[in-house]
Amino acid sequence: MAVRKKALMITVAGAAALAVATGGIVLATGDNTSEGTPVASAGGGGADVGLSDDGAGDGMTIEALVGGTTKSFPAKVDINGRKRIGQPADAPGHKENAYKVGQMVPVKCQAGYNGAIWDLTTDGWWVPDTYVKTGTDDFAPGVARCSTSGGGGGGGSTVHGRSNGPAGQKGGTRAEKIDRVIKAATSQSGKGYNYSWGAGGKGGASYGVHHYPDGDAANGDDYNRLGYDCSGLTQYAFWKGAGIDIGEWTGTQYAAGKRVSVNDLQPGDLIFWGSGDQAGSTTHVALYLGNRKMIEAAPPRDGKSVHVTDLYGQQNWTAHAIRVID
Repeated sequence: MAVRKKALMITVAGAAALAVATGGIVLATGDNTSEGTPVASAGGGGADVGLSDDGAGDGMTIEALVGGTTKSFPAKVDINGRKRIGQPADAPGHKENAYKVGQMVPVKCQAGYNGAIWDLTTDGWWVPDTYVKTGTDDFAPGVARCSTSGGGGGGGSTVHGRSNGPAGQKGGTRAEKIDRVIKAATSQSGKGYNYSWGAGGKGGASYGVHHYPDGDAANGDDYNRLGYDCSGLTQYAFWKGAGIDIGEWTGTQYAAGKRVSVNDLQPGDLIFWGSGDQAGSTTHVALYLGNRKMIEAAPPRDGKSVHVTDLYGQQNWTAHAIRVID
């Protein structure tokens, strides 16, 4: 979807950036009533989210609670308490069965770590949110976010709307620049990011700006979804890959380079959905990879929204594609 107005960007003053991820979380425990290994759901098979490092979360401190309040939810299984975010169940200093199955877990705030949501309780323990019955696989509505500093979040932010970040390398041949742009875009696939309206940008994935996509509460809440919309992904790719700012929405991106025939696509070209050559009519953008493949950020919001796909919808493309690096 096109972002036609500059998205509102809200940052947490004094808080370091923290990598957070939403998307489906499943248990690898079968019918057990004790916790197993958290894995990130990818629409079927789970992927390891890297929570087995004994040193995970060292040095992370809570600086502030961002919005929301404390809420209690029942434990799905027996949960061990961890001293730090991201630690395994048997990490030094853990509390065995800090919360028994069915017991209410008092969640003070939530944070993200390496692709999973974690809950900090009022008792001072970190627990994987996947074992807490909050009624959603995303951040729980109305629960405060933990603003943290230090330690290994590995990037990311608590930004809503377009993110900001340092420009990537600008030098090199045309082929080298295009290769870096494509690598920047494809590096965001497979990370569990959701399509989120108004999200993404120069700094990578961020949270959306629409509380309910298309005004329909049944579609969920993009404000609590981490990921990209279509133009947020392409902006990130060119900024990170070649230090080129192509703008924040599809209209400005349609004017960011040379117009070329859609029958003469080359890797690195931008493909747009819209009417004729009217930039204001554009509704979607994707990055051409070659061999009739492209990468896009698009619904469904299933943790696989940033994906490589075959070309489609040619009858709805604009009259030209855009070659940013010529």
